[in-house]
Amino acid sequence: MNLRRKLDKLRERTEARVATNPAEGDVRPALDVSPPAIRAKAASSGDSFSVEKADRIARLRTMIGRLSESASSRYEQQQAERTAPKWESLAGREIETEQGSFHLIEQLLDPGHCHGRVPVRTALEVDIEALAKLALEPRMKESALERLVIVDTETTGLAGGTGTIPFLVGLAWFEEGALQLEQLLLKNLSDETPILYRIAERLAWASLIVSYNGKSFDIPLLRTRFILNRVAMPELPPHLDLLHIARRVLKPRLDDLRLAQVERQVLGFYREGDVEGGEIPDIYLRFLRGADPAILAPIIEHNANDVIALAAILGKLTQNFESVHLADDPRDHLAYAKVASRAKDHERALTFARAAAQYSGSADVACDALILTARLARKNRDPLASVQALHQALEAASDPEAASQIHLSLAKLYEHALKDFPSARRHALNSAQAEGESRNLRRLKRIEKRMQEGKDRS
Repeated sequence: MNLRRKLDKLRERTEARVATNPAEGDVRPALDVSPPAIRAKAASSGDSFSVEKADRIARLRTMIGRLSESASSRYEQQQAERTAPKWESLAGREIETEQGSFHLIEQLLDPGHCHGRVPVRTALEVDIEALAKLALEPRMKESALERLVIVDTETTGLAGGTGTIPFLVGLAWFEEGALQLEQLLLKNLSDETPILYRIAERLAWASLIVSYNGKSFDIPLLRTRFILNRVAMPELPPHLDLLHIARRVLKPRLDDLRLAQVERQVLGFYREGDVEGGEIPDIYLRFLRGADPAILAPIIEHNANDVIALAAILGKLTQNFESVHLADDPRDHLAYAKVASRAKDHERALTFARAAAQYSGSADVACDALILTARLARKNRDPLASVQALHQALEAASDPEAASQIHLSLAKLYEHALKDFPSARRHALNSAQAEGESRNLRRLKRIEKRMQEGKDRS
């Protein structure tokens, strides 16, 4: 810039010198100060020195013009480089469609790829009927795992509503055992349409949607964006929300059910330098204001890890539900037993309940597992097995209220199923806390009456 200013000043002085009439002492604008005109004027004067001087001035003016143009060109190029997004610093490529363009980042993870200690392909290997029971979604058993689509979004906010926009959408599915990952990046807030068409195409192909909190957040948010952009959303297949499964299975031992925490506990995968979810909207806003697209790289990595983790978590939790793994936490066994009971798979529930009772180091877990075992045995019309489990639960119970409830269950079994009235009375005497004084008195009177009737008949 200093050179440019010096050249401009030199050019101004040269033009002023040529245009000045020394005889009259005034300065007039030159009519024609181009190099040919200067040479012609000097030649007409017949002064060789003037001709030589005019040539030097002409050459100098030509050089000044060229330097000025070069400096101006470099300055404009530098300015353009400062303001133009440096997309080459970010992985991916531009995709042109009839609806517009978007930025696409792709990965293909081979069938042996592990997320932590779990191969992602386990999502393809699970028993679909077991998965349907684990999800408590019977129609899911008709789904084809080869056409599952994992969905995860990064948004401009967490509140939802029409003001929240998904600026990065991660999609994944399997192709010949390999996990294909696509991430659709919204470069401008006004260019949602081509991304929505891409999402619609993939969802229409899907036989099963997999997400983490997608039933409450991701899918309703996408549905809103489809409506606002007047893009038709396809009819959706069954939706497996792994957060719901995590709550049923992992809540007893995990206080924090955020995906990264579940990822650590279930898969043994620890993220390093992961961006915090609360920082993501601000980073994207900085990008929209002109920051280098490279600042989005941590968000893209975060989203990719989320999507890949869901495939591995789906496989791991379902495989653990298919049969008892003694290395698993007994609290998980008990949770699986409860889920199986809700799914009316009593045989599976009983297997997990017995495992939880047998291998638990916690009296509370063992007691709960034995109570569930007794209930399942009763449903299988095996009152003796139910009574046996309840007596074991009574021995494990450390809470007087829980013990009173067990006594009540035993009183009912002995009275109605086994017709053992003395045993029914013995347990009824200890069940007042569970059923209340008035109901307990009526139960005792009824049992004593039936005991007396038995004596009279004998």
